[in-house]
Amino acid sequence: MTAYAEVDAWMSKGVQVVRISGEVDLTNAVEVRDAISHLASVDATAIVVDLTETAYLDSSGIAMLFRLAERLAHSRQELRVVVPPDSPLRAALELTDLPHTIPVQHTLD
Repeated sequence: MTAYAEVDAWMSKGVQVVRISGEVDLTNAVEVRDAISHLASVDATAIVVDLTETAYLDSSGIAMLFRLAERLAHSRQELRVVVPPDSPLRAALELTDLPHTIPVQHTLD
């Protein structure tokens, strides 16, 4: 994908799971969003972005999640995000009120 992030996807029980490994910042946020949009199955009821292996997510990455949620809503698909409770990303997501707009789970289960 990019020098900083890898995007991997699979279907599980009608839900598209997309795992982002590495870093998402200003240099690659649009590219990551486009990769997720490209991988997102039109048959999936929800897209789950797994940030468990994401080491860094700046404001561009957070904005990318908000834009992705808007884009998916037009297709009547829900976006959910997985962030472990001990992840350093969790504080940044909570500061931006992302959990009030996009459901945030602790695990994929």
